[in-house]
Amino acid sequence: MIQNGAGPTLADSTADTDLVQSGGYVQYDTHNLYGAMMSSHSHNAMRARRPDDRALVITRSTFAGSGKDVSHWLGDNISGWLWYRLSISQILQFASLYQIPVVGPDVCGFGGNTTENLCARWAALGSFYTFFRNHAEISSTPQEFYRWPTVAEAARKGISIRYQLLDYIYTAIYKQNQTGTPSLNPLFFNYPSDPNTYPIDLQFFYGDGILVSPVTEENSTSLNYYLPDDIFYEWGTGKPVRGHGEYVSAEVDYTDITVHYKGGIVYPQRIESANTTTALRTKGFNIVIAPGLDGSAEGSLYLDDGESVVQDTVSEIDFKYAHGKLSMTGSFEYDAGVTIEAITLLGVKSKPKGLHNADYDAKNKKLVLHVDVPLTRRAEVKIV
Repeated sequence: MIQNGAGPTLADSTADTDLVQSGGYVQYDTHNLYGAMMSSHSHNAMRARRPDDRALVITRSTFAGSGKDVSHWLGDNISGWLWYRLSISQILQFASLYQIPVVGPDVCGFGGNTTENLCARWAALGSFYTFFRNHAEISSTPQEFYRWPTVAEAARKGISIRYQLLDYIYTAIYKQNQTGTPSLNPLFFNYPSDPNTYPIDLQFFYGDGILVSPVTEENSTSLNYYLPDDIFYEWGTGKPVRGHGEYVSAEVDYTDITVHYKGGIVYPQRIESANTTTALRTKGFNIVIAPGLDGSAEGSLYLDDGESVVQDTVSEIDFKYAHGKLSMTGSFEYDAGVTIEAITLLGVKSKPKGLHNADYDAKNKKLVLHVDVPLTRRAEVKIV
């Protein structure tokens, strides 16, 4: 007997608890596993049909260990600001604790009717979920991004960033598959010695270093976000921002979202966005170096064909920046068919003399070096 709105027993409005399933499993013992078992069988069925290709199963019901086979959608949420805010802590729970790295809610909300402002903010935030879809129940007001100008603009901006960073987050998901290192991180994972980060659940790190700080209040363009005691750089401009372990205020337009690079990391990006992953694979790379407080940075890039279960060839490239030089080491078996077309160094106080094929932004202290570096062998590039 339980205090259940559907009735006093577990069997009310659900399956009889005394049912015996195939294999002798009693429903009472396995009810919470049913969805996980169903999704794993769906994965296995897809693999049986196309044994050489990866299977993509997105399921609402998961259990411990489900991340081995499937990815997670957070279920029927509501088109409201509370659910928008809750989605951040929910994706962090699944990706950083439960080992299900590809996760996301229904963007703009499933139940009820969304608003233009909420959907615009959610389109931008959703661009940094590892699973990103706009979805609503049939009785809700239609909420496709193109229905409002501000929502369409917010989606275009957010998705453009998402696609430029697709190899970066793909590498992070690969690392999680191999080592368990989270692809999404709460602030306290990166700054465990800073107790101010412990309760923060409205900001997060996309991968190991992209700090996402969304506006979370209705009809507001004001943002208070926390910057740990470290060096950061603005997305887009590359402007250095020194964090001091305190909250910072900013005005953020309805079509924008505040994103920073964490210092100390080398970020592999595509030189520009695209409308599909197929088109994106034809774009060259822009390697963005965000030096840490000690002036150095490290990062990595994993490349494969994106489809096969067992890869014929892969590349696992390690980047290191120190003393004005960027080095590339690792394995280079997979030929992506493109090269590194630009190396962007942030936090450069002045343009180095005698440096050709480079653009320098003195206002934002950003140096862009135009190069043509293969991704098929070790290399070292002197920048400053």
